[in-house]
Amino acid sequence: MRRLCFLIPCYLFFVFSSCTSTRTLMVKTIEPSPVDISASIKTIGILNSSTNTLNNEYSNHIEQLIYLEQQWLTEHGAKAALTGLFNELSLDSRFDTVKILEKKTYQEINFKANPEMETWNKISKICIDNNVDAIFALVTYDTETTFTLQKTKIYQYNMLREAVKIKGQEITLETLIENGWRIYDPFRRKILDQFSLNDQMIAIASGENPLAAMQAVDNRKEQLLNQNNNVGSEYAQRLQPSELELERKYYAIGSPNFKLAHQFIEKGEYVAASSLWKDEIENTNAKLSARACYNLAILKEYNNDIIGALRWAKKSYQIFQNDNTLDYIWALEQRQAQAVILDLQLADTTFDY
Repeated sequence: MRRLCFLIPCYLFFVFSSCTSTRTLMVKTIEPSPVDISASIKTIGILNSSTNTLNNEYSNHIEQLIYLEQQWLTEHGAKAALTGLFNELSLDSRFDTVKILEKKTYQEINFKANPEMETWNKISKICIDNNVDAIFALVTYDTETTFTLQKTKIYQYNMLREAVKIKGQEITLETLIENGWRIYDPFRRKILDQFSLNDQMIAIASGENPLAAMQAVDNRKEQLLNQNNNVGSEYAQRLQPSELELERKYYAIGSPNFKLAHQFIEKGEYVAASSLWKDEIENTNAKLSARACYNLAILKEYNNDIIGALRWAKKSYQIFQNDNTLDYIWALEQRQAQAVILDLQLADTTFDY
């Protein structure tokens, strides 16, 4: 099993702006997954419940070839998406077992957004029969390929084995892929997540005529399978905490101490900057005193001390009421609430930052 290393050193990146009183810090942090997976869910069943919606009408040979490719992709592309999801979930140490379920076990069930009690009972039976705790269902799988043709010049060998330019056709194939997923927890009668992913693949090739141009597209089926595999993998990653950059602004001018502290920040000498800002707390100018407290809050957040950051931010607002400070307090409170969720999600894992 892959182990995730949960370390949150916050790194700062600076954007200099000479015409404002603030400078920008980008603070890296970790945001919890939007999907609430109960700790009791240890075994996962994956299945394809999507239906075929292909339009079998075509008016020329190129459209016929695309239709045949779509038929092939409907089956093999969906399997690739399931495999991508399976491979990624298998690396998640929260789950003991991940398995792809055979279609005969669920083909008569409608995995819709608002299941009735009868449907929930059927999903529960699938889980019991297959010894899984939850179902990850590919509920929609749609692909659409469009093509455009334009005239071009291509090289072709003549009887003397010389490369000569001749008239040809260039074809552009654009394939859109949509995957819709739902996670069913039948024992709590709850849909844990509902999410769609869209992706596309563009292929361009040339030939003497449109058919030759299409046949000249290299490894298209392999590329389409890889693309679908990646889509399944991307959905599994939605269950993982994600890295996030937060933009923070600190005050860099207002007094000599603020200017000097900014120079220390640029050098990475944060303790020295903090000391200068602490000196400004007693400034008789309420606005500068409040700004010093605000900057200290930013540094506390940089050190991943959210409680300390909140304390300084609230002190700043008490000294001088400012809407930006109030917004920052709200943002810190949101981070504090998310930290509880994050701790639960990472109880048995470490996150490699």
